[in-house]
Amino acid sequence: MPYAWSGIELPQEPLGWMHSGVAVTDEGVVVTHPAEPTLLVYRGGEVVRSFTVDGLLEPHGFLVDGDAMWICDVGFKRRVRGGDFETERGRGRVVRVDRTGAILSELHDPADGWSPTALAVAGDVVFVADGYGRSLVHRFDRDGEHLETLSGEEGAGRFDCPHGVLAVRGGEELLVSDRANGRIQVYGANGAYRRTIGERVVVTPTDMVDLGDRIALTDFTIAQVTIVDLDGRLVEVVGANAAAPARDGWPNARTASGDLVRPQLEPGLFNSPHTIAADAGGNLYVTEWLLGGRLTMLSPS
Repeated sequence: MPYAWSGIELPQEPLGWMHSGVAVTDEGVVVTHPAEPTLLVYRGGEVVRSFTVDGLLEPHGFLVDGDAMWICDVGFKRRVRGGDFETERGRGRVVRVDRTGAILSELHDPADGWSPTALAVAGDVVFVADGYGRSLVHRFDRDGEHLETLSGEEGAGRFDCPHGVLAVRGGEELLVSDRANGRIQVYGANGAYRRTIGERVVVTPTDMVDLGDRIALTDFTIAQVTIVDLDGRLVEVVGANAAAPARDGWPNARTASGDLVRPQLEPGLFNSPHTIAADAGGNLYVTEWLLGGRLTMLSPS
C-alpha cells in the first residue's frame, strides 16, 4: 500500500528541538511543543488544545492506554546556543496521565539513572526502553512492580540504544528497535528472546508503529520511513533523503559564521524522522528532530 506525503507544519521555536513523541487519540494527534514540556493536540492541522504535565522536562515517547496516556520523559533538554548546545538536566520518568495531564501513576527507575525513550504494553506487562540511558529494556506488571531487565545478551547481543519498543501480534511479541546495532530484536511477552529481524534492511531503526501485518519505522540516520513485514522484509520506503544527514550541522544547518539554524525542508523528503504513530485509517504521523520541528502525515493511497 503506497503512502502519499501530506505536510503539517508545527510552530517554529528557534531555541527548541522537536525531540518528542507522537500519539493519536480520539481528540487528534498529540505531540510535544518544540521548546516546552507542553503537549499539543492537533486536529485538521490546527491546535485544538494543549496541556502540561507537572514536573516533566522532555516528553519523548507516548502510548495511548484507554482514556489515559503513558509518557516517557528522557530527563534532559538540549537547546542550541549559536553553534553549540546547552543541556538542561533533570531525571528520567515514566508516568501515566489523564486527559488533563494529571499523573495517575508512575513507574520507578530500576536502573539508577534511566533515560526512558519508549513504552509498550503487552497484555498485563509494561515494557520500558531505557534508550538514552543504560541501553536496557525493563519489564513491569500493571501495578508497577519491576519484573525483569533485558540487556539484549539473551538474544542477538547487547542492546545499543534500544530506542523503541512495540507490541505486535496481539501482544504476543515485543519488538525492540536496537538502533545503534541496526536491527530489531524480537521477544515474547514473557521476556524470552525469539529472533532478530531487519538486519541489512534497516540502518538506525528508531521508533515503530504496528500496521497489522506490517511495521512502519523511522530510520533516523538515512532520513526515511521504512515499512517492513513482521519478518523484517522490506515493503516500502517513504521520503528517503540520504543526502540530508551528510549536511554540516545535521539535523540542522550551519551558517557561514558557524551558528546552527533550521534547515530548508523539502516536501516529500524527510530530514531527521524521529517518532511515528498511526490512526485507525492507516495514516502515519511522523515527527522530526530539528530546530522548530516538523510533523508530517503520510496517507495510504
